[in-house]
Amino acid sequence: MHARKIRPPEWRHQDGLTVFEILTVAIVITVLVGIAVPNFITSKSRGAEGVLQTNTRVLRVMLETYKTYYQAYPEDLRTLGRHATEEKYNKSASNPFNGQSGIVESGKWAIEYVGTSGPPGVVAYQVLDNNQKYYIFAYTKNGKLMERNGQVYVSTNG
Repeated sequence: MHARKIRPPEWRHQDGLTVFEILTVAIVITVLVGIAVPNFITSKSRGAEGVLQTNTRVLRVMLETYKTYYQAYPEDLRTLGRHATEEKYNKSASNPFNGQSGIVESGKWAIEYVGTSGPPGVVAYQVLDNNQKYYIFAYTKNGKLMERNGQVYVSTNG
């Protein structure tokens, strides 16, 4: 008698992927998307906040320049804009949410203060104390005042 060799069953040649391989790839992709999408959304939001802070600084520089001429801050942005255009320090800025841009009195990126909610992506100017003190606020994408570390973000001269 011949001893018969036991051979493992022959595997057929496969051209595709197994279900396990497909599931593994799908899980890896899901995890990567789960990490990337929130980071992208957060960075986009931080970028818009950065633009609002820059617009706040632009307005602040314009207000301080105006004060060097008149020893007081302007009553409104139209007055600031007129003088800034005459003296060639009027700056154009853009709204981070709708992309509109224009000079300060255009209303596209800066407005008079209207309260705790306002148009998204603009900075708001409020003058007090016989035009000797001002506040600048910024409105976020949802029209609420921008906050930093749980406090309303405000720029002021004192």
